[in-house]
Amino acid sequence: MKVQHPALWGLASVFLLAGCGTTGQASPKSHPNKVFSSKKTVKPGTVTKGSAKLKVLAFWAHHKSLPPSSLAGYKRSITYLSPLWYSVTASGALKTHVDSALLAEDKKLHIPIVPIVNDATGAQTFLKSAATRKITVTNIDHIIATNHYSGVDIDFEPPHTRVKTDLTRFMTELHDSLPHTDIIVLDIVPHSGGAYNFKALAPEVSQFQLMTYDQHADGTTAGPVAALNWVTSLTTRLKSIVPSSKIYLGVALYGYRWAAGSTHATTIPYYSVTPAIKSKEVWSARYQEMSAHVGSNIYWWENRKGIGQKIALAKKDHLAGVAFWQIGYATPSIYSELTKDIGTQP
Repeated sequence: MKVQHPALWGLASVFLLAGCGTTGQASPKSHPNKVFSSKKTVKPGTVTKGSAKLKVLAFWAHHKSLPPSSLAGYKRSITYLSPLWYSVTASGALKTHVDSALLAEDKKLHIPIVPIVNDATGAQTFLKSAATRKITVTNIDHIIATNHYSGVDIDFEPPHTRVKTDLTRFMTELHDSLPHTDIIVLDIVPHSGGAYNFKALAPEVSQFQLMTYDQHADGTTAGPVAALNWVTSLTTRLKSIVPSSKIYLGVALYGYRWAAGSTHATTIPYYSVTPAIKSKEVWSARYQEMSAHVGSNIYWWENRKGIGQKIALAKKDHLAGVAFWQIGYATPSIYSELTKDIGTQP
C-alpha cells in the first residue's frame, strides 16, 4: 500500500507489513481444492537454483481512471491482483469494500486474487487479545475460502515495537489456520521502528512486500519518491534478515507535486505526468529518478527508466517479484515495460 506518513524514512529504520478480510464471524473451513504441504524454512540470502522469473503483484485501490474492463489488456503482465477490499475493526470484524464489477471481470480473466486486509483502527487494537485475533483470523479464512481467493495481503503498518509480539502471534495463528497453498503477503514499511520480529515471521509468511516508495511524500520537503540508492540499501538490509526468495520489491507508479518551499505534496499518478511537465523533466544521476520545476511547483516521479532499474535490482538480488502501487495509475507503456523486462505471466 501507499504510505501516507509524514516522516522521512531513514535508511537505518526497520520494516513493516499488510493484509486482507471481510465482515462477520464464520467458522474456519477447509478450502476446496487446496492441498496441504509442509513448508521448508530457507536461510536468509538463499537462492534456489532454476528459480522462476519474477512475479508481479498488482495493487488495485478504488480508482475511477481504470475501469475493470481494462484488466483484459493487462492479464499477461501481472501474476496476482491485490485489491484494497477489506479492513479490520477493533472487534476483529471485517469491513467489506468489494468492487463487484472488478470481481466479475477478474472471474472472466482468471487472474488470481490476493486481496488486501488493512487496519481500520489505525492502532492494531484487534491484535491485543487472543479473542479478537481469533475472530480476525476466522474472518480472513472465511473470505478466502468463500471467494476462492489465492491468499491475503496483510497491511497493518504498525508504527513501533509495542505490537511486535502480538503481530507475530497473529501471523502465526493466520498461517496455522490457512491451507499451506494460500499465499500470505506481509507489507513492510521502512519507518516501522522495529515493529517486526523477522526471524519469527519468516516461516509464517509467503512473501514480505517491501514498501520501497514514499522516501519523500506529503509531510516532507520535495525529493525523490524512491531513489535507487535508498531502495538498494533497504533491500540489502531486508535480505540479510529474510530469504531473498520471500521478498517482493515495491515500485511506485506515481510521483508528487510540491509548491516550492512547502512540505505539502499532492499525488501525481503516472498517467497524469503531462507533456508540459515532461518538457521540463531532468533525470537525476544521483537519485536515478525524474524531476521537474514547472512555475512554482516541484515534481518528482518514477518513470519507465526508474521502473526498469527496480526490476533489474529485483532480478539481480533473486527476489520473488515486484509489487506495484497502484495499477490504476499505470499506462499501457508500463505493461510494455513489464513484458519487456520480465516477460508474460502464466
